Amino acid sequence: MNLRSFFERIIWQRHDRKYIEIVLFPLFLLSLLYRGVVQTRYWLYQRGILRSKKLPCKIISVGNISLGGSGKTPTTHYIAKLLKENGFRVGIVSRGYRSKRTGKVSLISNGDDVILSSREAGDEPYMLAKKLKGIPVLTSKDRYQGGRYAIEHFNSNVLILDDGFQHIRLQRDIDILLLDSRTISGNNYLFPRGVLREPLGNLKRADVFLVTRAKDLEGYRKISDTIREIREDAEIFCGYFQPKYLIDPLGERKGLDYLKDKRVLSFCGIANPEHFTTLLKELGAIVVKELIFPDHHWYSSIDYKRIEENSREVNFALTTEKDMVKISSSFFSNVKTFALEIELRLEKEEEFKDFLLRRVGNFSL
Repeated sequence: MNLRSFFERIIWQRHDRKYIEIVLFPLFLLSLLYRGVVQTRYWLYQRGILRSKKLPCKIISVGNISLGGSGKTPTTHYIAKLLKENGFRVGIVSRGYRSKRTGKVSLISNGDDVILSSREAGDEPYMLAKKLKGIPVLTSKDRYQGGRYAIEHFNSNVLILDDGFQHIRLQRDIDILLLDSRTISGNNYLFPRGVLREPLGNLKRADVFLVTRAKDLEGYRKISDTIREIREDAEIFCGYFQPKYLIDPLGERKGLDYLKDKRVLSFCGIANPEHFTTLLKELGAIVVKELIFPDHHWYSSIDYKRIEENSREVNFALTTEKDMVKISSSFFSNVKTFALEIELRLEKEEEFKDFLLRRVGNFSL
């Protein structure tokens, strides 16, 4: 939850909505300072005062301009799998948010074996490493160093930067920008007043836009119009995240019909927990209780006890794949738990595949 949402929730609970803007005004002032820092950095790179680096391979960035989840990890998974199936030697370089490794480059997976634990790797890189075979996954705050490692050790000819839109110190060949439909149509202030990492005008840096969670065609059109006002020649696609299976801690899958009319406990530590709960209800689950933890939360013994106590009157507990990889295996002997596996689905999917493969294949090294 960002600071704006925190203050709004408190004020609304007290029925004093008319004072929201007054209370949030200090955050607005801070957002102006933040904007100045972001745009100054961008200007320094544009003028060549700060220099970006180039790697001898093709670079695809998957990112966003908002805080919280827009689906970068499942999108990275989708693109990596697509490219590998079409003969490219793919590597993934993530920043490894909240990982416990402090070295310049951490190898999470060599493509065959997952080498580090989820705590060492960070939840999202670890999840990618578990799901993608034949694709090395690395983390590095300096994506140039991480990319060099992937090229030297795995002969990668395409690198995907997971959450790479703001990492402009490394040149890229395709910038894929994810836009949660709620971000563009909602609060467009910068952090900490709002949820944006940088101004909407910076959309012009992106080559491809993927609008996620668009509720209807009219909403999608409005967002498309906003994008084209900033970048007229933009390629725009619409996507959504579709539930696929239930997965138990051993990796065994069950069909989604297993959820029908089951009493469940929902718990997760993601940016948009409401979306997860809504998915479960749409699949026919009866969500008896819901526990929400902070995004990227690492579960403690106190958390396990809380989940266990709240699961006594349900058939089982449900969480996300990202949460499942962070939970101790001993916990699952006490609480029957499944993770909901989701996958990216695209409107005009074949058109997107053709576009991406054509663009990647046309780049000369």
